[in-house]
This record gives sequence, structure tokens and C-alpha cells, in this order.
Amino acid sequence: MKRGLIAAGAVAMLLLTGCTAQEPAISDATGSNDAAAGAAAPLVASTPTPTTDGGEAAFLAEVRANLRPDNVIPDATDEQLVAAGEKACEAIATTANTNTVSVIEGEPTNGLGYYTDSGVIIAAARGALCG
Repeated sequence: MKRGLIAAGAVAMLLLTGCTAQEPAISDATGSNDAAAGAAAPLVASTPTPTTDGGEAAFLAEVRANLRPDNVIPDATDEQLVAAGEKACEAIATTANTNTVSVIEGEPTNGLGYYTDSGVIIAAARGALCG
């Protein structure tokens, strides 16, 4: 009987130690527990390539949202606004003070000498079109 108790005790000890010893989980950025995945090359940031369609859409949305209700170009088409935005990008690249630039033919200045509607186009182009 002693042998049975010793054998049962030994089996119980083996079972208990086998059940409690677990391999620690190693997780990489993807959530994988594969230790080899952690040895992969580090991520390197890259500059995203601007998309013309997305930039133009954002530009047009911003211009249309911010133009005054009584602006000087109420019937401007998307194509005309994008062309004005491209002119704005040229002005941004070559002009130190874009506050005095007009991208709209015949646009009058406001009482302070600035072109209000061109200012909206220039600001939108700076954020969405110009690279």
C-alpha cells in the first residue's frame, strides 16, 4: 500500500508541476505570440503620397464651407476653384505675404486692402492642395 501511495503522490506531483508551468506569452505589435515575429525589422515611417482626388475634394469642401454668402464668385465651378487653388499654390511658393494676393480676376479688396475670397482659397489650398 505504501508503494501505491508513493506512486500516486509522484504522479500527482508530476501532474501538478506540468499543469502550472506555462510558457510566457510574447506578443509583438500585431498581437502575434510568435517570438520570431518580434525579430522582424522595425517599422519605418514614410511620407504619404498626396492623392489628387482626396486633396481636391478636401480643398473644395473647405472653400465652399468658408466662402462668404455674398462672395464675388457665387457661380464658380469646381474646376475653376481648383484652378484658383493651383494659382494659390504658386503664389504661396513665390510670395512672402499671401494676404495681398488675389487669385480671382477683378476681385476688389476689402476695407483693409486684403482679398477676402482669395484668402479663403489660399488658406484651403495651403492645407489641401499645395505639396
